[in-house]
Amino acid sequence: MTDGHTLGADAGTWREADGGWELRFERRLRHSPERVWAALTTPEGLRGWLAAAEIEPRAGGAMILTFEQPETEDFPCRDDVRRQANEILTWRPPELFEHSFGHPDSVVSWRLRPDGGGTHLTLTHRVPAEWERDLSRTLSGWHHHMEGLDDAIRGRRHGWDWPRWRGLRAAYAAEVRQ
Repeated sequence: MTDGHTLGADAGTWREADGGWELRFERRLRHSPERVWAALTTPEGLRGWLAAAEIEPRAGGAMILTFEQPETEDFPCRDDVRRQANEILTWRPPELFEHSFGHPDSVVSWRLRPDGGGTHLTLTHRVPAEWERDLSRTLSGWHHHMEGLDDAIRGRRHGWDWPRWRGLRAAYAAEVRQ
């Protein structure tokens, strides 16, 4: 779908944008922007919900992610799949963090806005047009990771659940094709 259809209340949206695709997730978290920022931008925070990370906290800095999900047919133990070199594009604590994501034309943007005693978080991932065949994979991956973000902020590591991810991927695939 090209006009931002959704899959449930916490699901991402997608639309064609600027010759590619824009994927978007929004969450209201009960933690301060500073705590959410730490989960998004520090090795300790990122490891709890996304991947092991090496990060240079500045625009132009490197962000190396090493994904630790167990090997399956969906996720082989190859260095080009597991280890991802990215560049930090924008660094404005604690409100805006942007970085490449595995491809120069793939850019992830994290916007944090105070919301009462918590944070309104918006994740936008701009992906190149050729990723259209994998939109359901990317959407389900972010959806699954975002489910663990709140736990990680509270100090509980979010494990990867392949059956959960496959279910999300199938649901997104059905919606993306409509």
